[in-house]
Amino acid sequence: MKKSLVATISILIFFITLNSISQTLPKGVKVSQIYSDENYNAFTSLIKFKGDFYCAFRSGENHVYGKDGIIKIITSKDGMVWKEVDQIALSGFDLRDPKLSVTPEGLIMATMGGSIYEGKTLLGGIPHVAFSNPIGTRFSTPQPIKYDAGIKSKFDWLWSLTWHEGTGYGGMYSRKENEAGDNETTIKLVKTTNGVDYEMVADLGIEGNPNESTIRFLPNGDMLMLIRREKGNKKAYLGKSSPPYTDWNFTESPYFIGGPDFVAIDEGIFIGGGRINREYTGLVSFDKNGDFKEVLKLPSNSDSSYPGFVFENDTLYMSYYSSHETEKTSIYFAEIPLVELK
Repeated sequence: MKKSLVATISILIFFITLNSISQTLPKGVKVSQIYSDENYNAFTSLIKFKGDFYCAFRSGENHVYGKDGIIKIITSKDGMVWKEVDQIALSGFDLRDPKLSVTPEGLIMATMGGSIYEGKTLLGGIPHVAFSNPIGTRFSTPQPIKYDAGIKSKFDWLWSLTWHEGTGYGGMYSRKENEAGDNETTIKLVKTTNGVDYEMVADLGIEGNPNESTIRFLPNGDMLMLIRREKGNKKAYLGKSSPPYTDWNFTESPYFIGGPDFVAIDEGIFIGGGRINREYTGLVSFDKNGDFKEVLKLPSNSDSSYPGFVFENDTLYMSYYSSHETEKTSIYFAEIPLVELK
């Protein structure tokens, strides 16, 4: 077969694939690529701050290894035109999975993992945090969080933080080797009032190597936590607890969910998302009792997900990453009307 014919067939297959992806989206859903370069850009977070969207993500040579990853923060007034605000870097640390929140004092706070590598060997991990100036145009040098020595391990990760009535809550997972030499993870609920100093609230005691998690609150103050699991059947857990959040009940979801996040869209109804069953970025709806159903697949592939959500004016705004269009991963932004999620 001639090279020109092979090239033509390859191009046709490429466009047919793109077209089939686009046809799976409801008419009202808009998805656009908002950041791409020669780097591996992934693991997003999305908030609204002073009327503008802020999206944070890790940028590095590869998914892991290589030069230490840095955090890039971009902003937009309308979700269409984006500009870079700042970069967060720290020598000797691969900064990963930034998660944005707004502190009670009105600053943007970015939590991030700080992995330490020697070549391809992971030596440890220390959670870090950085804060913006009051107008969100510059971020401080990241600093390690402080927490009780009794809950420290060689590798700890405060994966995200959610503020409620002046207190920030997050799931911090720790990785240790068992007697067989395999990695095992445990997860603890921690809290802070200043974003830097943390204390343990509860050891959640979950099996299945729990790790990444996101917390939200019900109007009555009850806490919900969506948690990724890596062993056993690997299906995500939805945890529920009432103040003071020391006693927990867990419901198993029907899905593996990588990079989980979720947001309330209606009274008692939530939309969550992540890498569904390690195959693609998708959205699921559920209630506080863990009644899950899948509602939307986004243009993506198996190397994708880690969404961030903002919900306002009956529209879900979403950031995520994927490599379905480019050799390395790019950052995407979706606008999804509420009617397309029911």
